[in-house]
Amino acid sequence: MRSLRSYLTDRVGVLRINEQQPIKMKNKQHVYVLLLLVGILCNLGCAYKKQNPEPPSVAYDSILSPKLLNSERIKIKYGSYAIKILSDDSKTRISDLYSSHDDKKITRTFALVNYSEVIDTTFLKEHKEIVKGGSIGRVFKSNGWQIKKKSIFFGEISPSKDLSSVYALMGNIAHSELAIYMYGFHIEKNKKEFQYATIVEIYHPDYLTIHDLKSMNKDANKYLEKSPFIDQTIKEIARITRELKP
Repeated sequence: MRSLRSYLTDRVGVLRINEQQPIKMKNKQHVYVLLLLVGILCNLGCAYKKQNPEPPSVAYDSILSPKLLNSERIKIKYGSYAIKILSDDSKTRISDLYSSHDDKKITRTFALVNYSEVIDTTFLKEHKEIVKGGSIGRVFKSNGWQIKKKSIFFGEISPSKDLSSVYALMGNIAHSELAIYMYGFHIEKNKKEFQYATIVEIYHPDYLTIHDLKSMNKDANKYLEKSPFIDQTIKEIARITRELKP
């Protein structure tokens, strides 16, 4: 098969031999050569794209959108999401929000939920679904509730042996600082608002850092200071995780 270069050289030679032809004919031949070049380059480009497809990507800003549920964000970033209830009673629930990688489950959010003392009949159906293992945000969103997170505290937990079970759930990662977010989980429908729970979330360092939390919550700097209540809550988390078997 002749090379593209030799072919074009021959074509140019033909044009030079036929210099005495009318200008109109020469223009037609030039157009023919240009169209041929464009066609060849397009075919080469298409073939390259088929052999080297661009990997799917997710914009960093979309992952950190405050409009996303935690479950949605994990699914977008890691391609899968599931929840396992580690402990649950009438007052408190401990949840493992994880993504799956081959046969391995990696915790992306370790969550402690303290239900409100009164569960209003307005959302009793949703509460029963959650108690059976439903993901809180998903359950309320799918039932038409508007979700509001009212911040209480943003911070980091220092590396500690007390968190060994959490590090193990996160894929046996090294003991390191973990970002923590505490907030009131509020729901609203038909102009009625309720606080469903107070939630504490501890994040895998590859999933969310304190910097990410600040990017997602523009008022985060208002909630960085610890209080006696925050200190007591962190001590309670340490106690719970010490007793937890991953």
